[in-house]
Amino acid sequence: MAGENKHASRSAQTRLNFIQTALKLYAERGIDAVSLNEITVAAGQKNRNALQYHFGDRNGLLQAIIDTHANNVSRLRGVYAAQAAEALWTPAEASARVLIMPLADYAKSSPEGVYYLRLLSQRAIVNNNITNPGTHSPLSFRREPELRRLMRQAMAHLKPAEAQRRMFLIVSMAFHSLAEACRVVETQLGARGLKNRQAMFEQVVCSIEAFIAAPARDK
Repeated sequence: MAGENKHASRSAQTRLNFIQTALKLYAERGIDAVSLNEITVAAGQKNRNALQYHFGDRNGLLQAIIDTHANNVSRLRGVYAAQAAEALWTPAEASARVLIMPLADYAKSSPEGVYYLRLLSQRAIVNNNITNPGTHSPLSFRREPELRRLMRQAMAHLKPAEAQRRMFLIVSMAFHSLAEACRVVETQLGARGLKNRQAMFEQVVCSIEAFIAAPARDK
């Protein structure tokens, strides 16, 4: 039994090491520019088949990265969703804050949070059948019922087709803007950089809020 536990622990650590290494490389260089072999070498893994054993292929590795970090963001989102039920926010502000601020807080918590935003900005739009209906991506993204409820409420003034188009753009704007906000302040050290990053995150909330509340354009 002790031997089995030790093996399971090593296996879990190897898997986590692959996830962390791949996320960093994907964030820094782009998903399509990094091979599985490069990830294996960077992870210090001598067994060249270990990555395939744990994840199958690149999509399996990407899904593991998404699942690992989506769970953490979801917990933060629950806090903001609870605040939205009590705060005097408009429906547009509530939905914008519940979408943006958990990701912003996660980015502030560790470098991996920033890496995760960069990965999302590369893949989440074209690979998400929630915001891009009809896609046949092998990747799946966590559904957030409370966020979707807030979004539907905030965009009740729109016809379904226009609301869907806006949702597609909202997700794109959110991930790209947050990732770029982090990139802009990376060279600004100390209190100035932290203050500027928070101000940029608030501006992302403002832009998403305004877009959600904008009058209908479909005739």
